[in-house]
Amino acid sequence: MCSGNVPTLENVLQAIDALYVNPENSIKESASKWLCEFQKSVYAWEIADQLLYLKRDLSSSYFGAQTIRIKIQVYFTELPTAAHTALKDSLLNHVQKLTNETHSSIANQLCLAVADLFCQMVQWNDAISDIVKTLSTSEVTSTYLIDVLKFVSEEMNSKTLRLGLNRRYVLMAHLESQKGLVLDFLSYKMKNATPQTLARIFNCLASWWDNTGIMKDTDVRVSPLLEGAFYVLQHPENYPEAAYNASMEWILALLYCCPTVSGYQGELLKLLQTNIYGLYNVLQRCSLQASKVAGNNMTDCLVYVDRVSCIAQIFGSLARTVRSALVRSPTPPGSSEPGDLRTLECLLAVLESPPPAGCRANALHTFYALQSLADDAARHHNCLGPSPGRQNSSASAAGDIISNASRPVTALLIPYFTRVVVALARYCPSNTEDLEAAEDLRSFREDAHGLMQDIVDLVGADTIFTELYNHIKSLQEMNTVGTAINVFREAEACLFMLTTVAKRLSPHDPEGRIASLISTLVLPGLDATPPAPLQEVGCILYAELSHWVACRPEIRRRIVEQLIQIVERSAGVPAAQLQPGQKQAVGAALSALGRLCTVYRVHAVVTSNATSNGGGMAAATLLEEHWKDIVARVVYLLPRLAWAPVQEVIDFFEGICRGLMCSVAYSPQDTFPTDPRPSRAILPERLAQLVSVSVQCLSKLMEQNQPVESIDALSDPCVWLDYLATIFRSLQNFLPRLDDAYRRSRLNSTSTDEVQQQRQAEVNSLSDSAQACLDGCLRVVTTMVWPVIGQVLEHYSTKVRPMERCCRVIRFMARSFSVNLRDILPDIANKLVQSFQRGNHSCFLYLAGVLVDVFGELPDCRPGLVGLFEALAPPTLASLSCNLVEQPHTIEDLYRLCVRLVQRCAATFLASPNVDLYALLDTALQSLDVLTLTAAGSGHTDVDNGQAVGNGDLKDTSSASTAAARFLLEALIFTTEASEDAPATVAATTDASALPRPTCESALGARRLLFWLLQPSERCGGQRLTTSCIHSCCVGLSDDRFPDMADLLYHLKNVMPREVFARWVDCALSSLPVVRADGLVQATEEQVADFKNAVMNASRTNGIVHALDAFVVLFR
Repeated sequence: MCSGNVPTLENVLQAIDALYVNPENSIKESASKWLCEFQKSVYAWEIADQLLYLKRDLSSSYFGAQTIRIKIQVYFTELPTAAHTALKDSLLNHVQKLTNETHSSIANQLCLAVADLFCQMVQWNDAISDIVKTLSTSEVTSTYLIDVLKFVSEEMNSKTLRLGLNRRYVLMAHLESQKGLVLDFLSYKMKNATPQTLARIFNCLASWWDNTGIMKDTDVRVSPLLEGAFYVLQHPENYPEAAYNASMEWILALLYCCPTVSGYQGELLKLLQTNIYGLYNVLQRCSLQASKVAGNNMTDCLVYVDRVSCIAQIFGSLARTVRSALVRSPTPPGSSEPGDLRTLECLLAVLESPPPAGCRANALHTFYALQSLADDAARHHNCLGPSPGRQNSSASAAGDIISNASRPVTALLIPYFTRVVVALARYCPSNTEDLEAAEDLRSFREDAHGLMQDIVDLVGADTIFTELYNHIKSLQEMNTVGTAINVFREAEACLFMLTTVAKRLSPHDPEGRIASLISTLVLPGLDATPPAPLQEVGCILYAELSHWVACRPEIRRRIVEQLIQIVERSAGVPAAQLQPGQKQAVGAALSALGRLCTVYRVHAVVTSNATSNGGGMAAATLLEEHWKDIVARVVYLLPRLAWAPVQEVIDFFEGICRGLMCSVAYSPQDTFPTDPRPSRAILPERLAQLVSVSVQCLSKLMEQNQPVESIDALSDPCVWLDYLATIFRSLQNFLPRLDDAYRRSRLNSTSTDEVQQQRQAEVNSLSDSAQACLDGCLRVVTTMVWPVIGQVLEHYSTKVRPMERCCRVIRFMARSFSVNLRDILPDIANKLVQSFQRGNHSCFLYLAGVLVDVFGELPDCRPGLVGLFEALAPPTLASLSCNLVEQPHTIEDLYRLCVRLVQRCAATFLASPNVDLYALLDTALQSLDVLTLTAAGSGHTDVDNGQAVGNGDLKDTSSASTAAARFLLEALIFTTEASEDAPATVAATTDASALPRPTCESALGARRLLFWLLQPSERCGGQRLTTSCIHSCCVGLSDDRFPDMADLLYHLKNVMPREVFARWVDCALSSLPVVRADGLVQATEEQVADFKNAVMNASRTNGIVHALDAFVVLFR
């Protein structure tokens, strides 16, 4: 697009037209890339200024303003210091020429540019006074001045500007000296201010209180600023949304600062409390008005609902501010103390508001405050001593934590939170017709569930259950002539609230209230086949009451049958013909079955009084009694449930497998020990039944070569692979269950008399049953599962998702059966290499690391494992050499494998001549900077949408560089332990053959690492590693990665002579931008010296972490 190397104004205008006017997407993309590169060039300064003076159209003017801002933010140091004053004058001149008709996007970019220049320009000593004097000359520019002042407080903490701590301290001191001038100006502008100006003023005030860290209670101008804010809030009909929201934001900022500035003693908090309590009537008035106009004028209705939302946020913030006082010293309503219970009345006024103002969105504004209050109150009173309810063995498991007699303070809070529970039930009725409303309800219920978990700790599960139970009973009494479905529908919201506390109820149910509720309401309601959303709540309640169900075999049988029928009725129904909520109901039924299978086996072992003659008291466990139904009517039915929610099916399989694992364990210390031998004998058959569905479906998909129609459908092999992975993941405690039972039994077999001989024979029988069980399960894996998985590796080798899932299956198989799978290890390795040659998926690297971890302790397996690495590493390193930043997952998986190799078979790995160790180490060193490179790529802004352009997900890149750092650390530790050579000797030698012959492979591997660290002397690996650690922390590495860098520096210091490491640190520090070209001192000589001394004298890693924490803020 540009005819020469130097872009011109005409070139830029052509590119802007291509971006915003040309309809061709390819041309738009090319123009966007060209303009991004142009913004990075030094020519952008002048041309952007020309665009602003040209004022050709909105697009070019916006691009010019945006470019100026980006240049000041990211590339300010490329501008000569002599040009800073001219840039300042030009920017202020542009702002002075703004009018009321100027588009807000252009004005915002210019105001932000002025704010960024204020932060960056060291020579601008009296900046705030200069800005105010220049821009307060007219009514129009003074409004933009308010925006500049707002942005100044925000930009001084911008990560993009990277000002450093010293510069921020200078800016804070300057703002401290000028805040009186700013407040005087804003107070002056309050007089006769328009609503739009009021919004600007309050937003500016909120920004200064939120961001500067210099505002105090005494800085609040009660008149006219604070009075003006509350006047706007008290007259919602007279002010637009922008002004109302801005006034709210400033009040929120003041509330946030109150406890940190003066605790609860300041006059500001009392003043805020008094005025906020006055908003109680405003909220009720707005709620009433919203109800009145709801049917006639939706626009006005939404305005009132929005006002209620703003007031609700203020109430919530006040509650969080005075939380400690409410918990420790609540006072009666009207006391005007910090603990005034009118605060809770205000929150309840939001929850109890009539619709439409009393909506879920507004209720959510109270949740965080209520959660924190309930949590703090429960913690506070638990610290006072155990509650009487917990001392009473007949009380519920959760119990009523509070006793009014012993805890009068809590007695003041409990009624409010009980009202919260009742109020929440009003927001939870199911809507089976509106899908959008159903999704909104589901999201709200998740939040309500979290809130209830905190409330139950304070109020007690029994108290909440009693309140909801009584409400349900009253509904039943009022519907004596109604059908079971009608009663169930009306009580559904309360049943959902019960699901949030059901797990905390005692399974013994001494008063029989749970049994009454289940028998009279839930069981008849589900028998009547209610709508799907009601079925879902019933299933969730069964799942949460799984411990209670486990103690009642008769009710359990009915419940299991109901759950299976819910699944059966949906089999074969096409996804397009599903009723609203039917998919979720089936998922809830499957999850409930899994939960019941998980819990019941444990309870059956403890509580069943089984007899050898098979009497009625020896009731079978859930899995034994219902196994055929679960397999035939649920597991074998899954191929006909194409739309079944995958996660819920996974929960179902996990629950079954956990129950099976309980059945094979032997605990001789139990009061009623069970004999695990029958369960062990039948476990291989049951395992085969569970995996058979997935194995058959995978085989069918490959035989028919069926294409993947959609994700999480039956045609997607990942679904069946996920089910297999879940089964084997749930078997990870399989070997300990068998071995530990055998070992514990052997401890009791030391005598030789007849009784002990019988016991020994029983122990031998247990041991034989464990071995037979293991052998049978291994046959299932090797003959039934692995052949199909091997075929999947070949058939889908070019597809990423199936390969990832396939690797998960093999991973959990290896974890569950450990070295017992060594016979098929060569076949697994060969399949991995073959598939990797076709697909180069990084998941194979991860799986190889798991195999090394499992089999690496076996000496005869180590050469094969290193050979597997030698086959996978060269193409991986070649791929990383092209574009390291774009492949964080590959980096992470590669170096996880390398870490395992160093930990399990270091000598074989590091001494192997086929391992390109230097390439591995160099790539790991580059990977430490991946986060820095990504942050640098995201610092630029896309010209089309104004959003940051990133080159990868920060979480992924963080994991990648963490894995690389771990590999380098393990290599350093190994070098310290295994080296036979002195570092000074290696440093003075360029030819390894001149050194004595190593006595073992470990010494040879350590020598190779030392040569990388010390050769060549100029840019040796040790110098680059030291520089990378320090620079990465200073440039942008997240704080949670500092321990990794500190570990590397600490162990590098221990490996090397002190003078060598000190030289490396000096070199790394000398290349930091300690003093910028414009004279900004980011780190003084004393600060640099303090950091070096802290690193050199640190006796532990923590000392280096603290030194990094204190040093890097100078450059951020």
